[in-house]
Amino acid sequence: MPLVDVNGLKTFYESKGKGKTLLFVHGAGGTSLYWGIQLSELSKKFRVIAIDLPGHGKTDRLKEKATIERYADHVAGFMKQIKLSHTIIAGHSMGGLVVQQLALKRPELFEKLIIVDSTANFPDPTSNLNQSATMESLRNAYTKESAEVLAKAIMSRLFSKKTLEKGLSPILKYLPTESVYDTSIWLRDFEAGRGVDLRGKVKDINIPTLIIAGADSMLPNSMSQFLHENIKGSMLEIIPDAGHMIMLEKPDEFNQAILSFIET
Repeated sequence: MPLVDVNGLKTFYESKGKGKTLLFVHGAGGTSLYWGIQLSELSKKFRVIAIDLPGHGKTDRLKEKATIERYADHVAGFMKQIKLSHTIIAGHSMGGLVVQQLALKRPELFEKLIIVDSTANFPDPTSNLNQSATMESLRNAYTKESAEVLAKAIMSRLFSKKTLEKGLSPILKYLPTESVYDTSIWLRDFEAGRGVDLRGKVKDINIPTLIIAGADSMLPNSMSQFLHENIKGSMLEIIPDAGHMIMLEKPDEFNQAILSFIET
C-alpha cells in the first residue's frame, strides 16, 4: 500500500509494471479501484499508476475547500514526489476536468493526455441553488432519500442499460462501496466542479490527446465531440454498449484504444 506525502497529505496510490508511465485519475466519488483492470492488464506493457485524490479512498482530505484546481495541483505535487515527468495522464469524468486543468497549467508534465467520458464543463446538479448553499441544502437538493437509495440511483446512472442487464457481479470488486454510500464525498466533488468552465480554454491544449466516451453514457457524447473539435489534433473514440464507466464495462476495447493511441 504505497503512501506518499504531498504537501502534508498522505496520498495513496497503486503502481504496477515497468516502462513508460501511465497515470490514471478517477472521477467524482471514485478511487484508484476504478482502474483495477487497467492496473492488471496495461501493466504488462507499461508502468501503470492510479491515485486516490484528496478525500477519496485512503488519501487524506484537503485542509481547504476542494476545487478542481486544487485537485490538479495535488496531482502535480504527487508527480513531483514520486519523480514523474512527461507522463501519459488519463482522467475520468471529474478527473477528466482535473487533467484538462493540469494540462493548461502544467503542460510540461504530459507526454500525452487521455480524457475519459468527461467534458469541459459539468452540468450542475445543484443549479437551482446559489453559490453559498450549505452542504446540507445541497444534499437536500440532490436527494431527499436515504444514502442507500442515493447510492442505487448513482449506480444506475453510471452504467449502460446492457451492463445493468448483465449484472454488476464481475466488476463489484472495483467499486468503492464506502464512497458510493457517503453522500458528503459526492457533494464535495459536485461543489468542486460547480462553476468550472474550460470551454474557452481547451483550444490552448497542445498535447497529443485521446478522448474516449461510452455511447450510452449519462454525459451526452456531444460533450466529448466538443473537446475533440476544440483540442487540435485530438482523437475521439466512442465505445458502443458502454456507459459512463467504460474502463469497467468494456475494458478490452478501452485498453485497446489506449494502446493504439500510445503506440501512434
